[in-house]
Amino acid sequence: MDLAPENLIYHELIGLPVEVESAGYRLKGVVVDETRNMLVIGVNGADKKVPKNACAFIFTLPDGRRVKVLGTLLQSQPENRIPKRKKRGK
Repeated sequence: MDLAPENLIYHELIGLPVEVESAGYRLKGVVVDETRNMLVIGVNGADKKVPKNACAFIFTLPDGRRVKVLGTLLQSQPENRIPKRKKRGK
C-alpha cells in the first residue's frame, strides 16, 4: 500500500515532515518518534514532544502533497493503529 492522503494514518509516520497546528504549539520539523499519546518532532536539533489529542498535524508526503490529520485519529500505539482502524471499518 503506497503512502497516500487516504491511508496516511495506517502508515509509519517517523521520517515525515510535519507542521503542528494548535493554540499552544507552532512547530515545523520531522517526526522522530511516536508513542500512544505523543509525537516527538525534531526541530532545529531538539526533540519536542507534542500531545496528539490537542493538535492537528499537517504531514508532507514524499510526492509533496500536504495532508491535515486530527491528532485524535492517531491516538493509539503505532503498532496497534492499523488493526484497530481496519476492524472499525468492517
